[in-house]
Amino acid sequence: MSDFQSTLWTVIRGADRGEETALREFALKYRGPIVSYIARRGLPNDAEDLAQEVFLRLLQDRVLAKADPSRGRFRSLLLAVTRHVISHHREREGAQKRGGGNVRSLENVDVSSQEPDESFDREWVGHLVELSLARLAREHPNYHEALQKSVLEGASGIDHNLIHRGKKKVADYLREQIQEYSLSREDYEAELQYLARFFP
Repeated sequence: MSDFQSTLWTVIRGADRGEETALREFALKYRGPIVSYIARRGLPNDAEDLAQEVFLRLLQDRVLAKADPSRGRFRSLLLAVTRHVISHHREREGAQKRGGGNVRSLENVDVSSQEPDESFDREWVGHLVELSLARLAREHPNYHEALQKSVLEGASGIDHNLIHRGKKKVADYLREQIQEYSLSREDYEAELQYLARFFP
């Protein structure tokens, strides 16, 4: 494996500097699980707006600038900020009846103290799978079609070689994505083992 943290932290630093390409890549990679997580927390109508607020808070409160790979998984940082935004949204809704409220700073968000949330991790894995399938459709449409017909539509008579190769490609793409945000070989192996529980 190559440098584990180069891809993720290059994007993070670029997004923090406001670089358009990095911002787009950052949102593409991480918006999906955040939207889904917020929606499943009972806020489906507000999920898109609150996800946007998560990204604004990451940038405006300079959370990305202070992100430190030694303090925990980057996914834990996203979860911490997302929880903060959801909590503040609910407080804000209640405060409107009492004449408003203040925006709480994210300066003291402690990533290392965050309890894992399996529902967020499940959304995370689902998003990684979606990205991998989309890549398969772009790069190997015949594999993607075989998988779709076999797995999603339950069709029979599909070339088993195409199905096998499609599954292998998806697994390879998933591992590549996990490598992108892993900080070391040990972190990568631990993340693979942990996330495996969320695969059917």
